[in-house]
Amino acid sequence: MKAAPLADVGVILATTVDPGRFPAGVSAGIGTAESPQRSWREARTALRFTTLRRPGVHYDGLGALALPAHVPQDVTRDNADVAAIARLARDPADLETLDAYCATGPLRRATDLLHLHHSSVARRLEQIGKTLGIELTAPIGLVRARLALTAWRLLDD
Repeated sequence: MKAAPLADVGVILATTVDPGRFPAGVSAGIGTAESPQRSWREARTALRFTTLRRPGVHYDGLGALALPAHVPQDVTRDNADVAAIARLARDPADLETLDAYCATGPLRRATDLLHLHHSSVARRLEQIGKTLGIELTAPIGLVRARLALTAWRLLDD
């Protein structure tokens, strides 16, 4: 394995990588080994998908989810759902609630993650849904919220 700093990131060249072994607070985007240029592009894209809950992301595991990373920033920013997420992000508790719900799906699992009573999370989600103009309990609403949240995170702002 070889490692070096490069601009604003560190680069590790290795045949295998276990993101679970990285120190706390370290995020990793992991590309394929086909070619250095392609692996670098993929790793940089995967890095944009990392979160506190998901600090290590393999590009291969993104599949079609990587597509929003290639949408022009102005198109993403102008999307009504993404703009609504940007407004919602002004309240960290609302953003954390939406993130937990999008990450887990079922309300009960989100409440466990947030360490809150299910009725509190349900009320928050109802209000967040109204703010976003999205029915979060409907399958298509959850997909819209997940996609908008992901696209918002990909913005460089």
